[in-house]
Amino acid sequence: MNVSRVTAGLAAAVALSAAVACSRPPTSGGGGAADPDDLPDCPLDALEAAAETGPVDVEMWFGGLAGTPQNVMEDMVVRFNDSQDDVVLTASNQGVSYAEVYRTYESAASASTEQLPALIYLEDTQLEAMVDSGRVLPAQSCMEADGFDLDTIEPVVRATYTVGDVLYPGYFNVSTPILYYNRAHFAQAGLDPDDPPGTLDELVEAARTLRDAGVSERPFSFKLTRWFIETWLNGIGADVVNNDNGRDDLATEATLDSPEARDLFGLLQSMNEEGLLNPFADTEGNIDHYLALVSQQSSMLVETSAASSTIRDALGGTIDPAAAGIDASGLEGVDLSPGAGPFPGIDEPGQVRASGGAFFILNTAPPEQQAAAWRFLRFMLEPENGQEWFTQGGYLPVNPAVYDEPEVQAFTEDDVAGVLLQASADQLRNANPDEPGPLIGPYPDFGDTLESALESVVLEGADPAQALGQADEALTRVLERYAGT
Repeated sequence: MNVSRVTAGLAAAVALSAAVACSRPPTSGGGGAADPDDLPDCPLDALEAAAETGPVDVEMWFGGLAGTPQNVMEDMVVRFNDSQDDVVLTASNQGVSYAEVYRTYESAASASTEQLPALIYLEDTQLEAMVDSGRVLPAQSCMEADGFDLDTIEPVVRATYTVGDVLYPGYFNVSTPILYYNRAHFAQAGLDPDDPPGTLDELVEAARTLRDAGVSERPFSFKLTRWFIETWLNGIGADVVNNDNGRDDLATEATLDSPEARDLFGLLQSMNEEGLLNPFADTEGNIDHYLALVSQQSSMLVETSAASSTIRDALGGTIDPAAAGIDASGLEGVDLSPGAGPFPGIDEPGQVRASGGAFFILNTAPPEQQAAAWRFLRFMLEPENGQEWFTQGGYLPVNPAVYDEPEVQAFTEDDVAGVLLQASADQLRNANPDEPGPLIGPYPDFGDTLESALESVVLEGADPAQALGQADEALTRVLERYAGT
């Protein structure tokens, strides 16, 4: 872990308001969302006219996918192109992380919107900024023009990606955090492998039992990322910004410093001090928190449901330890058995929201390309294609009809990755649409500041109230600048 980064990170957070020129203010007051009663037109006719003289070429930018999910993305494009003659879609990989794709997008947009693609895949955290940019054609426009039933989309997914009563992305690679654990370790420590901890308090007790039994050195491997903190707080209705978590109007004030957040930070700090936590800084490309399970330093991990196949392979022993850069001594013949359970909540298990990536149609593209982009998104919304995203890519179905497919039912019963994903699928379908998570325009600033505060508390022993208070002050200045107040 990079402790020097922690000290510098929190210091930078306090002075962040002096360096927010990169945070673009919204194009109009109140967030720049479209009027749900007067949506912009979706130019379906433009595609029909253009396709009379040959297929329309359209480009999509994506990133943040690797391994099997990237293969699914590329295969989806090939199958779409083969399924019809009107559109030829080209998928261009713009980087190994969502952040890298967004940086490329921002750079291109600042130079000339003519450099932008017609379709772009970004993290859910970019929703507010994309809406405020004025460059997005709401997918709802195309859905209504094309007779697509919006009610076929999971309610919590629609709620998460709706701004001002308008649904903006046209497809969603949804994931949620879940608990992964080593069933063999649980059995060795006398814990029930079929009854994983469902709350943070239960997780602490399980970690103590695992440590005291000598099963793992630091039982809970934990990546110090803002996603888990937001999910925990969101699960109990604790907002991180004002204006109903940015859903009623642009957020202008950070509200991180709450009793709930102080308790959460204090719990993680005490777990680390007690030797129950195995903390890792959130840096791009860092997989050390996964490797802690493979090397048996840890027995539990909270991570994205999209990692189900990776966890299956890691705890199943099919990842080459040498290639992964870990010490393989002592792993031979060890029983590593993967299990998964709902995200351990503050009050109860499975209190999550929809997270992940979303596909946006850019209105800066020619009309026929905008319509062509929607044609691809509608293709992915078909249950048989959502099935591939689920069974191969690890992303949860946004159309519940996917669960009725025989291949999907077999996957969740017979494939280890499918069994692991079941917990995530169940908690998503039970998630509360009235708690869709925050909308924040300058999300990169927000995430960096929250994580710096978290690292200072867990890794350096900073006071939770002081760290959260400083983060609130810095972030409020950033939010005020973004909102133009």
